Amino acid sequence: MADKLKLRIGRFSDSEELLGMLNSSSELQASEEGNTYTKEWIDDALKDKKKNIVLIAEENRKIIGFLVSEIWLRKRYSFLNDIYIAPEYRQKGIATKLMDEYENRCEKLNIRAIIGLVLTTNEKMHKFKEKLGYKRGSAFYLYEKRL
Repeated sequence: MADKLKLRIGRFSDSEELLGMLNSSSELQASEEGNTYTKEWIDDALKDKKKNIVLIAEENRKIIGFLVSEIWLRKRYSFLNDIYIAPEYRQKGIATKLMDEYENRCEKLNIRAIIGLVLTTNEKMHKFKEKLGYKRGSAFYLYEKRL
């Protein structure tokens, strides 16, 4: 696996595939309505490389996972929006490799903290984050109003 795995920066041509993966994952849906993500959201993340990091994990030129984050240079933190690994590739160290690369890039940008949200029902991600040394904060509810 490791010698076939390639990590790279996301490209605009990845947009449709990433959008499909994001919206097909129930683990990433914070709204009961589903389809939380829009084409504009992922396009903006891919286009603005000064304010976003999008990392792609691929094997044999097939996207098998990715990470999307926002960078707040002046505030010196990054917000980890999403990390996703295709179900058949989970438990193989791919998410850890994406996170390591992301953390290294943040350190080079003098980022002091990485924050992110995990659905309370996503126990696998809770365990993964804790394994990487992230501390769980207080619980909260996400309120959303679609306009």
